[in-house]
Amino acid sequence: MKESHVLDVRITDSGGRDIPCGEGKAKRTFAATARDAASQRDPGGLNTYMLGVLSSVAPYRIAEDQGNAPIRLANDTYKTVIILESPGNGQYGVRGETECLPTS
Repeated sequence: MKESHVLDVRITDSGGRDIPCGEGKAKRTFAATARDAASQRDPGGLNTYMLGVLSSVAPYRIAEDQGNAPIRLANDTYKTVIILESPGNGQYGVRGETECLPTS
């Protein structure tokens, strides 16, 4: 979000804890919200904008995109999934998680 120059970024899940997955593995989640300077942008436009910005930061591929629904992105190298789920009215929503990885 820093790269996109959005406003009022708020970290809603800092990802600072392991979530057990079993078999000595755990994942981490993370999430943030922000506000766009243009409050009239719809969810699809906000998600598409964030997708473009994210592509300049890391090579994510679109894993699932059903139109105006959230866009699910994946990065096999970093073993993360990011979901762009902006609700509209200029409000961005991004959340993600790592794959279940060995804890040691």
